[in-house]
Amino acid sequence: MNKRILIILTFFGLLLFQACHSTKEVREVAETKEAAVDSVFHLMQQNQFDYEWFTGKFSASYKQGDKKQNFSGQFRIRKDSVIWLSIYAAMNIEVFRIMITPDSIKMLNRLKKTYFVKNVNFINEQFNTDVDFDILQSLLMGVDFAYYETDKFTLSTNENRYKLSTMGRGKLKKYVQTQEDLEKVMVQNMWINPDNYKILKQSIKQVKSPNKKVIATYEDFRPVDNQIFPFSIHFRLVDEKPVLLDLQYKSIIINQKLTFPFKVPRKYKRS
Repeated sequence: MNKRILIILTFFGLLLFQACHSTKEVREVAETKEAAVDSVFHLMQQNQFDYEWFTGKFSASYKQGDKKQNFSGQFRIRKDSVIWLSIYAAMNIEVFRIMITPDSIKMLNRLKKTYFVKNVNFINEQFNTDVDFDILQSLLMGVDFAYYETDKFTLSTNENRYKLSTMGRGKLKKYVQTQEDLEKVMVQNMWINPDNYKILKQSIKQVKSPNKKVIATYEDFRPVDNQIFPFSIHFRLVDEKPVLLDLQYKSIIINQKLTFPFKVPRKYKRS
């Protein structure tokens, strides 16, 4: 064989070997990354706070611009069914009672002796955001959203924490009920504690509203019935008029059956 041809064939052979070897390495790295994402996500889900009934007494502060308000209250939650909230002023006098279900929100205003019944989208109209019952419940409990896609995350590390990110997370098809549900696609980040796989922080925004973001930060984890729960939760709504809401739980009880009283007095007027 001509020596020049042999050299050329050897050269291309080495290139081919290197290409095959590189492809294998890239594939192995991709598979390793995918396995790591699945592992962290699975461990995060395994270690989420589990409950059917939840009640917690708290103190809170609210701030929007120059408006500041301190108050206390109580949450009662039955998972996936109802969020009940009572808000107190000084001397433990109830001023508002709110009940949220997957499709409605009701409120009693004790000060003005009025009430209203609205579609759950009323929350979005008031805070200029786009959340549903599942997202609201999950943000309050410091857990991931139960009825959304789970296969679109990437994994990185940030400040010694895992960071799960997705640029387009939609609702699972079997839970899509309206065209509006179908159009809800989220950009989401979750920062995970590598020691116990609890969510330390999460941020969400809608693809169609990139300038609006909800950020929840979870701190002061304490034992609750052989689990741990964040007794301090900080919410920040990033918008033209940012909203800050800090919750500090005083006591928490889970899995004791609850009632959700909501009776409109006769003299109350609908607002």
